[in-house]
Amino acid sequence: MRQFHRASVLWGEGVFTLTIVELVAAPDPQEDPFRTLVHVEYQLRVLGLLCAAADAKPAKFITPGSLEKWAEYSRLQCMKLDCPACREDALAVAASIDVLVVAEPELSIRRVRNQVCHGGPLPENIDQAALHDVVSQNAERIVRIHEHGHVAELMPLFRMFDGGLAALHSFSGTAATYWPRRGEAVDVADYETVEALNKLELQRGDRIFDEFAEDLRRDLKGFAERDSIYILTSPSDSIVVRWDRRSSDGPVPREDRFGVTSNNARVWLSGSEPQPYKAFLADVCNWQLLKKRLLEELDERIAAEKVISQELFPNLRQTVPHVQTLVEIDDEYEGSRRDGETIADACRRVASGVDAYRGSTNLITLTGEAGSGKTHSLLQFARDSLVGSGDLEPIVIYVSSSRSGATSLERLINDYVAGTRILERDSVLALCRAGLAILVIDGFDEMLGFRTYDNPLSGLQPILDSLRNRGAVILSARSSYSEARLVTSLTEHPAKESRHRLTAMKLQPWRQEQLLELAKSLAIDVAAAQDDPEAAELLTTPFFCLAYAAWKQAGQSAGFLRFVVDTYLQRELYKLADQQGNPIFTHDELADVFCEVAEMSGRKLTSEVSEDELILAAEQALGRDLTPDRKRRLIALCGMSAEWSDEELSFNFTHLAIAEHFLARQITQVPLQQMLSVLTNVAISALCAQLIRSMWPQDRRETIEQLIEALQAQVAVEESPDYMRPAMASLGELWARVYGTAEVARSARRIVVDRLVLRGSGRVVLDQSEIRHLVICDDVTVRLTSSRVDRVDLVEASPEALLNDSYEQVSELLTQNELISSRRRMRQMLGLPEEVVDEDSVEAFFIDKITNARVPLIVNERYLPPDGDGRMKWTREYGIERWRSFVKTMLKEGKLVQDPVNSAGPAKWRLRGTGNF
Repeated sequence: MRQFHRASVLWGEGVFTLTIVELVAAPDPQEDPFRTLVHVEYQLRVLGLLCAAADAKPAKFITPGSLEKWAEYSRLQCMKLDCPACREDALAVAASIDVLVVAEPELSIRRVRNQVCHGGPLPENIDQAALHDVVSQNAERIVRIHEHGHVAELMPLFRMFDGGLAALHSFSGTAATYWPRRGEAVDVADYETVEALNKLELQRGDRIFDEFAEDLRRDLKGFAERDSIYILTSPSDSIVVRWDRRSSDGPVPREDRFGVTSNNARVWLSGSEPQPYKAFLADVCNWQLLKKRLLEELDERIAAEKVISQELFPNLRQTVPHVQTLVEIDDEYEGSRRDGETIADACRRVASGVDAYRGSTNLITLTGEAGSGKTHSLLQFARDSLVGSGDLEPIVIYVSSSRSGATSLERLINDYVAGTRILERDSVLALCRAGLAILVIDGFDEMLGFRTYDNPLSGLQPILDSLRNRGAVILSARSSYSEARLVTSLTEHPAKESRHRLTAMKLQPWRQEQLLELAKSLAIDVAAAQDDPEAAELLTTPFFCLAYAAWKQAGQSAGFLRFVVDTYLQRELYKLADQQGNPIFTHDELADVFCEVAEMSGRKLTSEVSEDELILAAEQALGRDLTPDRKRRLIALCGMSAEWSDEELSFNFTHLAIAEHFLARQITQVPLQQMLSVLTNVAISALCAQLIRSMWPQDRRETIEQLIEALQAQVAVEESPDYMRPAMASLGELWARVYGTAEVARSARRIVVDRLVLRGSGRVVLDQSEIRHLVICDDVTVRLTSSRVDRVDLVEASPEALLNDSYEQVSELLTQNELISSRRRMRQMLGLPEEVVDEDSVEAFFIDKITNARVPLIVNERYLPPDGDGRMKWTREYGIERWRSFVKTMLKEGKLVQDPVNSAGPAKWRLRGTGNF
């Protein structure tokens, strides 16, 4: 027979030393007979361990051991005590289990105990006086044996914990469990203890029953009155638990019996037929009532979320539909999945696998950029679980740290489930261990009570340890900062007692169909937004789509990007609050921080800044040092994405358009010389240039034209254009936005621009410039001097728009009818006479192209490139016949050879130069 002692408060108030005397002392004569029976078993364990400790090489005993096993062990092991009186005392204690405590029918302590363990009732006519005499005499005898001095060292069979003594209960080979007289068992896995116990070569008892009994004690802690749990186990038979259930009407005494089936399934045996262990926990927590109360709490939370949305988007009165967001999954066991799975599908997968025991807690992180729908998705997951029809399907217990004053996860959980009047932290974890609940912690990165944001595992570890390698926990973080830190912590601390299966889920940007689904529900037209580079860059998350809808319905004159960024900042301020809920930055202060970050990352020629640089940018913007708490919250909650880079975290904006907005905002508000410094070192984008123009303050002393003039002067005087390429790009994008639509003659020198659209009228002179795509509209003429243009678009203009020999600086010419890459054809289209061709120069041209070709020269039987292959347009530069004639001559002279190519369709050859080429 094995015994598990009380499982409630540890030691009580004060610190004192508990000796063997207190360990075996008889309980109060008025104590419940069941509890006194339990103490008899505990006394026998202490005696057996003392006898083993008194022997340099004791006989093996079984852990955990049963009542009969410990009595038998004490009878045998006491023979090695070198004192007849002590041997006599030990034999008397061992024989005490056969003392009669029930007169009719005659039942000994052993038989009463076994009757209870087999599911029978506790006899009502127990002779409590006789039973108390047994435990009192046993206590006296055990104390005499110990005080006689047979035992020199109690370790490792006994251990001191928190000022009290505890006896060994079980040993697995890698960890031991010790039981004090009162309070919880203590698990020990230190090297010294494990090594000492291994040397004793102990026999192992029924670990399945033992672990079940220990789990029962842990699980009931969340539902039972303090100091009320008593457990008896009979290996291969049953476990009996007597305890007082907490309720609003006072303690409710209960007795429950449990067993283990042939396939090791845990069952509850108190009903008419065995039921799963889950059914017991569901019964204990009044399952249907619990689900009802959790649903009421959740609906209040959902309503609160809608209130915040109305604060941000007061003009949106429609019901926003539930639009599924796709998720990318990286599972430690199953690898990466990017096959279009929705967040709802992924959550259902977590729920369906919560019972799959893998010896580790499934720790799931859910990340996504600000406004991607993490909270919405998790609230929906929680609600679906609570309204589901399955009786014992796992429910989601949703807690959120958003704007909470909790300083630890334990307190946060207690605060969130207090309204159920059923659950608290320990009972929540009991349901999670049993697979009846999934714990969701939304806003994990917003916790105020973690010892440090740099190690989020420190705040999470107590919860994971309590889960004991079971269950599932979902952590959502509004940036990837906490996930990155958490992964690092798990990697750097693999020796923790709890093991984790890490699954990373990341919400993906919305696709076209998701945007259209929301737009249809809100009755807004997004066609125009998709053509607007400012809007199209952002319409990839629910938050920004709602912002666009609010902007459209408000009919504001301000541009969409300015509107949405201001709304974005307002949303951030809800997160960046102190413990009283007050924002730690103002709207303008946070905008200034982001402006500094945008300039800093731009000057670095990367999109990232380090932690130190982020703090430095903030302190520069605010003009003061940040407190440690504000630094931590800024790093964790500032709405910037965090990733690992070169062994440290780096931060960047989740949206390129937002980064461009803040860079433009910074440029327009700093002095002119600082403007020139930024634009000289940072090659701004077309969007940034457009934003600079639209944001230019009307009351600023300098005009944007003066800025362009000053930048042009800097670029023009520099002897090395390569050194000024960032400045040339900035000049090009600004010049395109300001002068691209002018009605007068204008010119630019040394500009680099991706797309330049020339509207209005007048002549445009572009000198020493590089342009990828030049669009010339009607009424504009262009002269290129010493420039290079990849493509000129003349679809809206006449051929006369290119003046003089400008065409020679153009690689491709697009007209209404064709795309021209041959200089000869360009001359024809422009109405110029055919150029006199020198045959030697033609041959030199083809030889140069073949020599420097970056791709194999594949031709058909007519020596022409296959249809659709635009990489060999140069073969048509002087007409097809000249090219074919050149190839035939080279083949005849042995300077080229043709190798057949194995491919489907018409025959093809590869042209290859020989040593004579």
